[in-house]
Amino acid sequence: MNLLTEPWNIEFHSGIPAYKQIIHQVQAAIADGRLREDDQLPTVRALHKKLNVNPNTVVKAYRELELGGFITTQRGSGCYVSAPPIMPKLSANDKKAKVDELSFRLVAEARSHGISLETLIQNLTQIKAHG
Repeated sequence: MNLLTEPWNIEFHSGIPAYKQIIHQVQAAIADGRLREDDQLPTVRALHKKLNVNPNTVVKAYRELELGGFITTQRGSGCYVSAPPIMPKLSANDKKAKVDELSFRLVAEARSHGISLETLIQNLTQIKAHG
């Protein structure tokens, strides 16, 4: 898969730092199968140009993805998707914190697009009914 042809969407007014948005988009692509083990990520130069962000923003995102076990960096040849990390069971407190974080991100991004909380809730209810 070529991530440079994928529709990247950095919302500069969402309140979510651009590097975190890059992280979330890569994690989502891994989670839904658009990115698989050993797929190569765009170079720092290519991605910073595509997203119109500072190259250090991409470097920071890739570094955090690597620390999280999502990608590996091979000096001289680029960054590649790692084998899926084994996710530890979350404690009740950690699960609540993760739900809070995900909810905040979803609401912030929706607001940046003018989408109401009520519309989000309706959509989530429909997704739940079909999934």
